[in-house]
Amino acid sequence: MASRLTAPFLTLLVALVMVGVTSSPFITNFAESPVVSSTEGRQGGLDDTITESCGGLTFEDLFEYDFALFELNVLDDWATGDMYANAWVNGSNSATVRENLDGLFDGLPGGNNSWISTDERDGVRSIGPKCIGVMDTRLGMREGIPHSGGVDWNDFEFVEEGIGLDEVNLVPDGHPDSRGCVNAGRSADCEEVPTSTTDDMEISLSVADGQTNNVQWDQLASMGSSNFTLAMNISNMSDAALVVTFPVLQGLRMYDFRVVDNQPETGESCDHIGQPSIVYLPSGALKVTQIVSFDRTQWELYCYMFMDFTTQELEMNDPPTWESIAPANGTIIPTPGEGTWNFVSASVGKSWATDSNDWTLQCTFDEDGWSISTNVIGDFFITQPAGSSQSTATCNAVDSLGVVDENDSRTWTFGTLYTATGTVDEDGKNARLTITPTGLVSEFLLTARASQNGQLGGESETITVASSPATAAVSLTSIRPGAFQFSVNAQASNMLAQTVDISLGLTKPNSPPVVSVAVNFDGENATWDESQLKFEMYGLVSDPDLETVTMSLTICGAEYQGFTIDGINWAVEVSTAICLANGLTDYDVVIKAVDESGEPTTITVGIPAPVVDDTPIVSPPLVEEDGGALPSLSFLATICMLGVAVLHRRKVEE
Repeated sequence: MASRLTAPFLTLLVALVMVGVTSSPFITNFAESPVVSSTEGRQGGLDDTITESCGGLTFEDLFEYDFALFELNVLDDWATGDMYANAWVNGSNSATVRENLDGLFDGLPGGNNSWISTDERDGVRSIGPKCIGVMDTRLGMREGIPHSGGVDWNDFEFVEEGIGLDEVNLVPDGHPDSRGCVNAGRSADCEEVPTSTTDDMEISLSVADGQTNNVQWDQLASMGSSNFTLAMNISNMSDAALVVTFPVLQGLRMYDFRVVDNQPETGESCDHIGQPSIVYLPSGALKVTQIVSFDRTQWELYCYMFMDFTTQELEMNDPPTWESIAPANGTIIPTPGEGTWNFVSASVGKSWATDSNDWTLQCTFDEDGWSISTNVIGDFFITQPAGSSQSTATCNAVDSLGVVDENDSRTWTFGTLYTATGTVDEDGKNARLTITPTGLVSEFLLTARASQNGQLGGESETITVASSPATAAVSLTSIRPGAFQFSVNAQASNMLAQTVDISLGLTKPNSPPVVSVAVNFDGENATWDESQLKFEMYGLVSDPDLETVTMSLTICGAEYQGFTIDGINWAVEVSTAICLANGLTDYDVVIKAVDESGEPTTITVGIPAPVVDDTPIVSPPLVEEDGGALPSLSFLATICMLGVAVLHRRKVEE
């Protein structure tokens, strides 16, 4: 893909990709003809190269993100809007993004060299808005009867001068692997980091300073007062949320929702996409939140979302009703303490009640400062004020139009379940988590696991916590040296199960690698080859913290690093040339294993000298002669034989 891009215009892709709200053409019907057509009269005066370079690309073509949030505020004129977008890219995905961005600059100084620089970053910021300005968005609207494709759509378009684009941490400040740029044409203060850098990053789109909007479309003739449909192409959008807020309009509501796909031969579908969440803000404005979860590897699947809106009154609107899965009256809902905490996920909480429209939870507490809220994806949160340990709430399920059955409420008690402290054993193998109950419940069961950057350690034993403190031993297996948290689960009768992450400022100490040397069939630590000029060693190496280990050895004062490590097995072939060159005959080695944290283990291994087979000296046969028994060979010949034997031995030893 990068091959079709030129010069700095590759950076534009970045912007677009990072925003995640662009695509080529918006929607196509299932006969592969346009459903939402490209808007005529795009931003004038743009270079043809930019237009060509940006066409036909989507966010998912180049970038992998962990979560993206897109917020669209439809302005009062029903012809313009403010689009805000933020994409979070973490860990290995951030390395992929950096590599892709670097590749966009292939052929330019510093481009596609496995380093991402501040010069490349600045290129993204400068050309990005121009690129986005010529792209089609994923959104369109159409007045009239509902449609699911096959018609011309009033699609949204970006306004170049209204686009603000920024990134956070693309080139991390103070990164240990940072260096000054080395390419020709670099700026004076250019810095770069390897594209393999896994530091988290963010990409954001906003309204540019001094501008009022960054998207526009043909004004709805009815200004939203007659039926209209909002459509969106959600193909290959992985974990994302779209939030659309409409102007205050009496009676505006969503009355239908559907997701359709192209029904590929693979059998893949978009049936997993759930309905949006609907809420009315205190101002009366309607806010719609749609969660999208899509496997970006399903490139043959195309998904299109349609929301139908009207201002016509409902003939009948029944209030929400509680489901049997909802917590019963008197249920205890535990909290970690002061602050705002998620107490139930959207997927579970939304199943507590049903309604023909969307519904939300409203609670009245017997103490001030407590409140219920939801995030953009619909998870339920409790806010607990300082100085208060528990409070009882009367809660109702209320639909999006404010309809509620006041006689069908639930009474729950929210409160702090326990406090926690922790220590780490000296050997670093286990942590000790001490739980002190608050008396919210008479007894509960608790399990805990160490947690570090998404990696979980071994599961602890289940402990029972009643009226006094209890301590759980938590394995630190699979946890690397450094800071870690606890992922703690608590369960009790008549209590909503609680799973929370607790940070107690604990650090796992580093444990050095473990190294051993195997012996051969002769019981020796090394095996000499036939030349007796080099030997082979092998053994085992591991790290208790599961860190990568590097190995080296020292022989005759020189360091050697030619180790082959396969899993826990290591092998090395060592030449003694350095020893012979210096006239040394002590072949003992010092082996050093170092883990990723820099912790070493050193062992000294005795290496036997090569075994030399002495050449036997054969006595010449005696021959009887006149005058007595004398050697058949002369004395000089005998001396010569002895000399040959000595020379041969010296040659072998050398």
